[in-house]
Amino acid sequence: MIIKNILKPIAFFFSIVLFISCGRSDEIKLFNGESLEGWEGSNTVFRVEKGAIIGGNLEKPIDKSYYLCTEQKYENFELKLSAKFITNDINTNGGISFRAKRVPNSNEVMGYQADIGYIDAGAIPQFSDFTPKDTTGLYPLWGSLVDENRPDTSRYPRPDIFPVIIYKVADKELIEEIIDPNGWNEINIKAYGPDIEIKINGVTTAEFTEKGDVPGKGCICLQAHSGGPYEIYYKNIVLNQLEQ
Repeated sequence: MIIKNILKPIAFFFSIVLFISCGRSDEIKLFNGESLEGWEGSNTVFRVEKGAIIGGNLEKPIDKSYYLCTEQKYENFELKLSAKFITNDINTNGGISFRAKRVPNSNEVMGYQADIGYIDAGAIPQFSDFTPKDTTGLYPLWGSLVDENRPDTSRYPRPDIFPVIIYKVADKELIEEIIDPNGWNEINIKAYGPDIEIKINGVTTAEFTEKGDVPGKGCICLQAHSGGPYEIYYKNIVLNQLEQ
């Protein structure tokens, strides 16, 4: 009886260890902290310093948006990473595209994007079904879900301006409460089947269920948006693949 009672916690301990080790087996570090191995894109716009991928610079603006994309494609996953801007002007923007691919003969990518940074508030009603209370000044797009550049432009409200739609605009008051505009913020993206969820610093900011016929697998891409001068930092980029 004593031996049996001793063996129970030992068996429980090893089951926990086995569970943890199995959970970690699907974890993929997309960025090794030292080089752009596993990524493809402009090595003049993007570089590695201080354990982070940095896009842009503080000397001159970026002429157009650039994307650094994984060489591998991913379907169902949870992606975690941290990002921050270094800038003298808060009007900067970036994002993490996913289930994405490069647009042929273009500098753009097509697919979903977890947006970060700011946008002219007056532009939001043109590209979404949401109108901010105040359409002047800037609106924080941190944690909003964007979709852009797919071949079927009927998906977009103003393809004559740009083929983009903001499917879920994050709540302004919530974002201003949870983000550090001058420091690191953690972004979590979960894509599982048609369902997408974005979190910023552990708080859900966007949820969406895809009803259209779009690719469910693609690359992870880091954006350095046109504008600046500024720098955008990405680090601790880890992906867990989910089985369906």
